[in-house]
Amino acid sequence: MTAADGRPPADGRPPADGQNRGVGERLRRWWQRADEVRTGTRWSSVATVLGGVVVAVLCLGLVLRGRVWAWIPCVLAAAVALREVRYLQRVARGGRRGPRYQENAPR
Repeated sequence: MTAADGRPPADGRPPADGQNRGVGERLRRWWQRADEVRTGTRWSSVATVLGGVVVAVLCLGLVLRGRVWAWIPCVLAAAVALREVRYLQRVARGGRRGPRYQENAPR
């Protein structure tokens, strides 16, 4: 059963066939379908690399225009981008995902 305004019931049950589904339900089902075809790429890491490169290039342009302070964000952005690239390469090889040395691991 649905409420008078077309929303699914508050008890969490999905609406029966033929009834109007809410936007949230449709979005959840779409996300499940999209999740099944994912490639395994961590898009947040890719975005971090691209953002770091953009910031580094912009700061490098500021350094070339005589802004000495721009070296600091340039180096930091390049370091973060490099770290994410190394992480993506390690994951692609099937390397470790956790910390290098786990706290209770035998040595």
